[in-house]
Amino acid sequence: MRYAIYYCPAADTALGRLGHDWLTASSRLPGVSTERRDALLADVRRYGWHATIRAPFTPVVGVTHDDVRCAVTALAHVFGSFELSLRLDRLADFLVLRPTMDGGQERALAAVCLDVLKPLCAPLAGEALQRRSAGLDADELALLQKHGYPYVLDRYRFHLTLSAPASEPEEQAMCQWFESRVAALPPTRIDALSICREATPGAAFELLERIPLIASGMEHTR
Repeated sequence: MRYAIYYCPAADTALGRLGHDWLTASSRLPGVSTERRDALLADVRRYGWHATIRAPFTPVVGVTHDDVRCAVTALAHVFGSFELSLRLDRLADFLVLRPTMDGGQERALAAVCLDVLKPLCAPLAGEALQRRSAGLDADELALLQKHGYPYVLDRYRFHLTLSAPASEPEEQAMCQWFESRVAALPPTRIDALSICREATPGAAFELLERIPLIASGMEHTR
């Protein structure tokens, strides 16, 4: 079993509706078969419509859901909600939604979440560590060994993944689908931390609870 802490847009928000339409719509992408579209979206559907705050982790033996919930709730009392405007972008080989500007608030939230949850996370070891080390530079490898994930702290990038790596024509078709819809998105309010769980290896992540960010302002600084 693994937990993850995500930002999952509420279903009744513009971003929530966009994710629902993208992941469930039967509309076709020109030049992309239904089977290929399903393959491109398989991992996005499994992980859910989200931006990662704390990447999936295996809890230390004896850690319970209540332990995770208490840690996340304490964090949510320190941070207030904030807004981000999003744009269509690429991150490595992936088509994603990214903030139009890096205001630092999302990075601070992810960094503190990393610290708060560290005592609850089992370290990576053996085959898992070796597998995830492939292709990393020296800094990313050091972050992986220390935190169990390489894209944290200075390497953290808030994003919502839209598909698996695609061919150029496939990516063009997806960009055409997204461009007008993303342009019409109002600013997104980052208003809650979602506790999600992968019950068994390879299972879809399930959203257990959205815990509101309720501080009156961005009170935590780093």
